[in-house]
Amino acid sequence: MSRRNISALIIVRTLLAASTVAAQRVPPAPPTSNPHHELITEDLSHGATFKFKIAPDLPEFTFNVIPEPQGADEYGNLHTVVREVQLSLGDSKQPVQSLEGCEFSDMEAPPLDSDWFRTVDMNFDGYKDIYILTNWGATGNESGCVWLYNRESARFEYSKEFSELGRFTLDPATKTITTYGNGGRAGTVFRAVKYVIEDNLPAPVITVAQDWDFKKSEYHCVVQQRRGRGNALVTVRDVWAESKDDFHAPCDPSHPFRGIGDK
Repeated sequence: MSRRNISALIIVRTLLAASTVAAQRVPPAPPTSNPHHELITEDLSHGATFKFKIAPDLPEFTFNVIPEPQGADEYGNLHTVVREVQLSLGDSKQPVQSLEGCEFSDMEAPPLDSDWFRTVDMNFDGYKDIYILTNWGATGNESGCVWLYNRESARFEYSKEFSELGRFTLDPATKTITTYGNGGRAGTVFRAVKYVIEDNLPAPVITVAQDWDFKKSEYHCVVQQRRGRGNALVTVRDVWAESKDDFHAPCDPSHPFRGIGDK
């Protein structure tokens, strides 16, 4: 989210929120103006430390975030991001790895009190991986960087493919990942994808993409599903439809895979 979008979001949330400023784990620098605005970004100016146990048979890992200092906006929100993440074992001060591959220079300050640095078992191998949120927006869209834990090398390895998924939800029971991107019109313009893991990579099995054609004033929804020996994605539904009322679309963004036979 750009600084202009952050400022716009602050104004909206200020009108709806109580006048009390949200509590923070680490107080930010005093705002330069408008002190009653609600602050929405984390203060990373002093760095951060996270400790995770990613598997019962492994020691605890410590992740030390080294910040890239940046200034605050007119509302006092700091825009400090990550410069580097150093990994050590337990309470050791000696780093054994630095997380590489992510373009931290493109990162935006994470939302206040968010779970922006966390462990997730992205490939369902029983070992938790590392996820760092790098971009987010008022529509709910987000993106981040993923490092998969490699049992053979005992290192976290950056994954371009998993990092490109965007906003995702994991289902350990079915070992599937679903992603959702909000394109506007109250969420009725969207793209949703369901993935399985193959060769340690996310492989799409269902895609639902819905758009709005301004010239026709109609929605266009295309559903593709993996079929056949080659596991290619084939179109199983292609429909144009006018909106019967405000934002009434042929494909339901709240249940995008309903009725597709995705079991």
